[in-house]
Amino acid sequence: MKISANGTQSIIPTTIVTPSGLVFDHAGNVYIADSATNSVVKITPNGIQTTIASGLANPKDLALDSSGNLYVANSGTNSVLKITRKGIKTTFASGLNGPAGLAFDALGNLFVSSKGSNAIFKISLNGTKSTFVKAGLNAPGGIAFDATGNLLVADTGSDAILKVDRDGNVSAEISSGLNSPADVSVDALGHLIVADIGSNSILTISPNGTITPIATGLTDPKFLAMAPGLHQLLNISTRAFVETGNHVLIGGFIIRGTPDADLGETTVLVRAIGPSLNSSDVPDPLLNPVLELHDSSGAIIATNDNWMETQKRQIQQTGLAPSDHRESAIKATLPDGNYTAIVRGANDTIGVALVEVYKLR
Repeated sequence: MKISANGTQSIIPTTIVTPSGLVFDHAGNVYIADSATNSVVKITPNGIQTTIASGLANPKDLALDSSGNLYVANSGTNSVLKITRKGIKTTFASGLNGPAGLAFDALGNLFVSSKGSNAIFKISLNGTKSTFVKAGLNAPGGIAFDATGNLLVADTGSDAILKVDRDGNVSAEISSGLNSPADVSVDALGHLIVADIGSNSILTISPNGTITPIATGLTDPKFLAMAPGLHQLLNISTRAFVETGNHVLIGGFIIRGTPDADLGETTVLVRAIGPSLNSSDVPDPLLNPVLELHDSSGAIIATNDNWMETQKRQIQQTGLAPSDHRESAIKATLPDGNYTAIVRGANDTIGVALVEVYKLR
């Protein structure tokens, strides 16, 4: 079923018997797991359906990396499978217990919710598995990352959406009073989208916690995915105290909408500001911020430490060059997709930093 932003529902005709996990790629193709036929079907925007994987065992959630590889929570074998664009199927992780939800973080690590273990596992790019969350969960289902790098969990057994910090601690309960939430996603404005089984509805939760139904009268809604939208990237910024290790400043942004010259690309300038915050009376500014730009799989697109050392002329031509030479900036032309800007302190220095993203054209 397709549900528009205003709640209008429409049925998408398919040959799928029991749809479970689904995921969109940047071209608008949707991949849907069918737990009845143990397969995955790809449906193009014009409705062409193709079975791209078969011989699975009760597949649940799906995820895509930036290279187009598909990952399947194959609950029947308690494993996660990787399927390449050529259809080659391998086991990416095993020894799980009821894998349900999948999500990639900004660094390309895959996270898996395990209902049988009441845990969240982290699987690195090389397939190394570690326990990320091992307490405070009750039948976790769908998972998703927000723009600041927190993991959101549809905790079905506790009737709540939980927030997990970057150290794996359950740090907050986003919303209570739900009825068996099964899946969660995040839109570009920071609203949570929740598939709520008990109320047979799809709900939105605003940043201030207001719950609004956008679709009701459904039957057992368990999985959801955000289709590529028509909204465009706006100028955004976020500020935080940068520490060492994993405690860095993360700014997530999504590019969608009318592209440059209809080529599916948008030019942006990403800045990491530190020393200039002195002029705004911000205490303890980060004196030498280092900027990294990552794609949706976590792969590094570009890095910069001191903006005048690389792309100096291009950055000056934007009229948005940082005022201090120690600050960092990256000008990049990017295809539609999800991106993350990460700010660290050079030589493990700490302090307050600001990350900004400007749409140039």
